[in-house]
Amino acid sequence: YNMVKTMGAGEFVPEVAAEAAPLEKVYAKPAGETLHRVIERRPLAMLFWSFVAVAIGGAIEIIPTFLIDSNVPTISAVQPYTPLELEGRDLYIREGCNNCHSQMVRPFRSETVRYGEYSKAGEFVYDHPFLWGSKRTGPDLHREGQGNQNAKSNLWHLNHFYNPEAISDGSIMPPYPWFITDQLDVSHTADKIVAMRKLGVPYPEGYEQIALEDLQAQAQMIADDIMNDPQGVEISADREVIAIIAYLQRLGSDIHNADPETLPLK
Repeated sequence: YNMVKTMGAGEFVPEVAAEAAPLEKVYAKPAGETLHRVIERRPLAMLFWSFVAVAIGGAIEIIPTFLIDSNVPTISAVQPYTPLELEGRDLYIREGCNNCHSQMVRPFRSETVRYGEYSKAGEFVYDHPFLWGSKRTGPDLHREGQGNQNAKSNLWHLNHFYNPEAISDGSIMPPYPWFITDQLDVSHTADKIVAMRKLGVPYPEGYEQIALEDLQAQAQMIADDIMNDPQGVEISADREVIAIIAYLQRLGSDIHNADPETLPLK
């Protein structure tokens, strides 16, 4: 009741705009003020010109490294992947193998004793993207290819993909039976060759037109090797497993064909 009576006794006062005396400008520009001081008083201008300065400096530092060929480490024995190996590399990426396996043997005795020769920068010049990895749930694979101390047979890799634990006691690697049953998709092989050439991989002009022939020939060689093994099995040359075996057998193998004088000192 008191609240109602109190509200009834009041009078409505319309909203009135706030008023205040104007402030006088007390700032006076110092004599001899430099442009730097002017920019410091304007944070947006300072942010913009700082960005411009950093961008120019970064461009001057970085761009020449891409334009000068001598800045790209090369080893003459390192060659581009064959079409079959290129398809195998894409399967390696598709299945996330680089999440559990690295491809970088570091120059430590513990690693060179286990895996072999440490990795050289020039060995990755044609890798787009590189697959160095950052974790080793499984072993490093950069010296998995033929000619290395840990090289395995094609049949070993086939059996390992089918049942890893039966081949490597205690292995936690999952099986990949679909590699053996699924047919390799080669509908984009020519496009991949063209894309790699645009990234600087020296595939000859027009090679994409005959790439499938090379792919099929290499695939048949691997399939024949598996079947001719004393414990071999019959496998079709157009299976995905043939491509990823070809890729693994290539890893870190080119270095054995290089002139020792062109390699970094040990």
